[in-house]
Amino acid sequence: MLIAFGMALLGKLVLSANSVIGNSEVDELESEAINAATAIGQGTVDRIAVKGYDHTFFGGVDTAASAFKPTLGRDGVGEVAGKDTTFNDVDDYKGFQDSISTPRFGKFYVSCNVWYVTETTPFDTTATQTFMKKISVSVTNSFLIDPLDPRKLSAALTLSKLVTYR
Repeated sequence: MLIAFGMALLGKLVLSANSVIGNSEVDELESEAINAATAIGQGTVDRIAVKGYDHTFFGGVDTAASAFKPTLGRDGVGEVAGKDTTFNDVDDYKGFQDSISTPRFGKFYVSCNVWYVTETTPFDTTATQTFMKKISVSVTNSFLIDPLDPRKLSAALTLSKLVTYR
């Protein structure tokens, strides 16, 4: 009887240990995917932030915000959809999408958006031109797990940055 009880206890311990090891491997893989997505997103944000604020004003010009173009997005001056090397200002990235392949996690999908925001409420977008724009870059991959619903794969990691003209 004691031998049977000991074997059952040992079996339970082995199954628990395997479960812990399996969960830690999943956590490690997810952490690596988050690090890769963060690097991709931050690289994209940095690439956008160094562009000019508006296609007609490249700094040093004192102007009213109303002089900036009212519609954000590519302005068609040699800018090609999907080729951000042809973009010359921040808002050209509005609607820009890209995919980046990695050997370990496959493709990461990058989606960008740009809005005018005000200095007093930088988290709320506005339809009028201002001296501040918000860049938002979302990175999606099947290894990123939604923290609110762990069964849902392909969660997006989003990074944002405010850029100013002044």
